[in-house]
Amino acid sequence: MSKQDVADAPRAQVHEDENVTSKGNSLGLSIVLFAVLFCLFAGGLYVMSLISMDNPSVLTFCGGLAMCIVALLATFDLVPRFLNR
Repeated sequence: MSKQDVADAPRAQVHEDENVTSKGNSLGLSIVLFAVLFCLFAGGLYVMSLISMDNPSVLTFCGGLAMCIVALLATFDLVPRFLNR
């Protein structure tokens, strides 16, 4: 080994530590969040599907739409903020 390689070894270790992007998230937490948000979204779709021409209820449709929007907002905005702390 040359003297240059020996001198660069500590600096290489520092650069290697900088390249780590994240430590990752807990598998259990990820599964629970997925299950809750998926059920909220699927429940919203189910509630919206209850609309029929015989019984048109705007409040039912708006409730299902709100459930879907909340699930999507939580999935793409709130959960990344929560997990990146």
